[in-house]
Amino acid sequence: MTPGERLRAILFNRAMEVTVKLFGILRRHRPDGIEGAPHHPFTTKLPPAATVDDLRSLLGLRNGSLSAVGVNGVSADSETSLHEGDVVSFFPPAAGG
Repeated sequence: MTPGERLRAILFNRAMEVTVKLFGILRRHRPDGIEGAPHHPFTTKLPPAATVDDLRSLLGLRNGSLSAVGVNGVSADSETSLHEGDVVSFFPPAAGG
């Protein structure tokens, strides 16, 4: 779905709402103006048939910036379709030493 198609779907009220959880350094991608602490989940609207990759792009997360994604507590890939009420968790790569 192109950005224009995404915007049209949202404007014409065909949007679905999903909950987003950002972990670690990814919390800096929390959209401005959303209430709550950076570690709190937030909701966002997406067009029908949106995928994990569409949401990743909307949030400004670069390809390769994730180590794992979960949808409703189950491991997911970039092409996983999202549905109304889903909870999507984005995890950054782990570092240690």
